[in-house]
Amino acid sequence: MEPADTRENLILAAERLFAEKGIDNVSLREINRAAGQKNVAALHYHFGTREMLLEAIFEHRMAGINRRRVAMLDAMEATGPITEVRPVVTAMVAPLAEQLDPTVRGQHYVRFLAQVISDPGIDLGDLVRDKFDHGMARTRDLLRGLLSDLPAPLVEQRIRQAVAHFVHALADKARRDAGGRTTGRSGGTQLFVANLIDSIAGALTAPVSDKTMALLAEVPRKTA
Repeated sequence: MEPADTRENLILAAERLFAEKGIDNVSLREINRAAGQKNVAALHYHFGTREMLLEAIFEHRMAGINRRRVAMLDAMEATGPITEVRPVVTAMVAPLAEQLDPTVRGQHYVRFLAQVISDPGIDLGDLVRDKFDHGMARTRDLLRGLLSDLPAPLVEQRIRQAVAHFVHALADKARRDAGGRTTGRSGGTQLFVANLIDSIAGALTAPVSDKTMALLAEVPRKTA
């Protein structure tokens, strides 16, 4: 087996096992075995550390997702300024949702990503910042501008909540699909994703209640 093939097999095996069991519940020996590697040092040779293995999984998937997201934003902005939230949310969600397509074979990655963002011991920003997240950074900046009539701290909270929501929603869809639990009554993936985008856009633009504003007023402000 060529070194490049070995490396990819290890990445795909790790992606699947991390997706199914969680990041901390998979041993390097398991990954080696799932990748068909008898050499117990194969993972160390190709990646060095578990963190570098995680980075390799992101590079394998997220680089293409980022290019897709950037292309969508470029196409939108080529027709003029973006003035609505839903198109930005579409650029946020759709490139990852496309991984659910069986021909793309990215279902394990979606579930892996959900495991990563749920793990308190992993800082996703440290793993991908300035490498594969240019498109996501642009969507955040656009949303900040479009939601400038809302208090900035609440906008930041809503954006973080939106990301967690759509990643976990897509991961749940991937799990249900893998387990054969998706029925015709729930509609196809396109309907699921369109409704997900609607719900996130609605949450981002929802009016701020008096209760939330009162609680926000109690938060100490940073001093210079």
